[in-house]
Amino acid sequence: MKAPEDIPYALFDKYSMQGKVAVEYSYRNDCSAEIQEEINQNFTEENLISSMERIKNREVNYYGYTDLWVYEALEKYPIEGKTVCVVGSTYPWYEAMALQFGAKRCVVFEYSKREAFDDRIVYLQPEEIGDEQFDVCFSISSFEHDGLGRYGDPLNPDGDLEAMERAKKYVKKDGIMILSVPCGKDKVFFNVHRVYGYERLPKLIEGWTPLDRFGFDDRFSFTNEQNTGEQSPYQPVLVLRNDQ
Repeated sequence: MKAPEDIPYALFDKYSMQGKVAVEYSYRNDCSAEIQEEINQNFTEENLISSMERIKNREVNYYGYTDLWVYEALEKYPIEGKTVCVVGSTYPWYEAMALQFGAKRCVVFEYSKREAFDDRIVYLQPEEIGDEQFDVCFSISSFEHDGLGRYGDPLNPDGDLEAMERAKKYVKKDGIMILSVPCGKDKVFFNVHRVYGYERLPKLIEGWTPLDRFGFDDRFSFTNEQNTGEQSPYQPVLVLRNDQ
């Protein structure tokens, strides 16, 4: 399978929000069989145990400061004894975080097939997601990819917004979402990710009740220059409640 390299002409205006959002091209083919085989090697009991120990010591993984902000959120909004779903996973880091902070069950939604390796964690592809609802949802650097095709998902200019809307079906009423996406000047780096600014972020969290934020600075978050390329090191954390 090969991820798309270009935005189809008929979809360009929708991806750019009628010109309100800049579009730049980059490319990743993370749905290829070779990449998926490499990623699948990450999902082992050894990596889970190692990750839980690192989390216990409040170390960080790929996303640096984002993990520190997630720790702050989980200390303020404890998940002990609760059910947790994780949206997207290429390494069992946030599964480990859920378990280390006391979650009783963790279900991971992932476009690609993942093999189970621990009784406390279940991996489901989108077509396998049923009617179960969860107390807490982790979406850490995930929704910004939806609809860009990088991971084998169908092209959809509003894939991220629709994914957030669907999440209300599997997060219990009064349940919370711990959300992290790249923030800065609105932009689509096709097919890698989106960056959320004044235009797109309000649409992403529409219908959710904001409870808290960590690492988010009104003076900086929508104007920063860190997320202007393929990498997106600045991803603050929002805590949202599902009131529906």
